[in-house]
Amino acid sequence: MTFKVEYTQRAVRDLSSLSTDVQKKIVQETIELETKPFPFKNKIKSIQGIKFPCYRLRFESETDSFRIFYGIEKNVIFILRIVSKKDADKIIKSLKKIEFPPNIHN
Repeated sequence: MTFKVEYTQRAVRDLSSLSTDVQKKIVQETIELETKPFPFKNKIKSIQGIKFPCYRLRFESETDSFRIFYGIEKNVIFILRIVSKKDADKIIKSLKKIEFPPNIHN
């Protein structure tokens, strides 16, 4: 099964705050989710305690470590947030309150 990746407006803002080089690498990582969206090895983990299938993809750049949070609805992967590792716990708490699937066309 092939999936389609969609970015929420919040994820686009998160991404735009990063350097161009890191942006390109993160986009490439998320494109790979289209064929392998489910947990494997240490790179992707399922997030427990959230009402929808939610996962965290770990991304390491040369200068920082990022977490890409995404949810899956049918064959669509919604990139919800892209944050530095230090902000990840705070974001997990906020994911419990979001409406899913998100309306990405606002």
